[in-house]
Amino acid sequence: MMKKQATLFPQDAVKILAELDLEEAQRTAAEVKAAVEAQCELIEVAGSIRRQKSKVHDIDFVVVAKSDAEWQKINDKLRQLKAKPNCSGNSVIKAFVPCKDGLFQVDFYRAKPSTFGIHLLVRTGSAEHNMWLAGCAISKGMRIKYSEGLIKDGISIAGETEQGVFEALCLPHPFPSEREIVESKPIWLVSQK
Repeated sequence: MMKKQATLFPQDAVKILAELDLEEAQRTAAEVKAAVEAQCELIEVAGSIRRQKSKVHDIDFVVVAKSDAEWQKINDKLRQLKAKPNCSGNSVIKAFVPCKDGLFQVDFYRAKPSTFGIHLLVRTGSAEHNMWLAGCAISKGMRIKYSEGLIKDGISIAGETEQGVFEALCLPHPFPSEREIVESKPIWLVSQK
């Protein structure tokens, strides 16, 4: 059974931070990215940093590792940063990395070159935008599966790039900062009227 984050480490030993200001999160993300990018063919920051939210609750990366061995080396690089491991598998690595006031969660999501764009899209969010997009895909006879791509008739028709996914859905490619829902519609759709 997995322990709750708050009980992973003794309370007096380290402080787990629930959120960071965007600027501090960007600084921490840049440091982590610099430490691990030699293991990656592709690596991008996703999540609320990419959407430019003022408060960030974790740092998300989407990664295409150079190999299985290089994927596992990401853990070694994180340990060199004095990170505390949380979860490490074939498709996800989670750790708590030091920043100015304590430790902050960093998540790595592994993609293939053919699914990098769909992973980046889904991991960027927002969750509400993802649900809207999934509904849009279903209404057009398709499905969004981050592990495979945009699926139509059982075949992946897009997924290598975000733009390709939006184009296959006959939608414009909105900026990440516009991927929020207002009045049941994406901001980018409302602003086009």
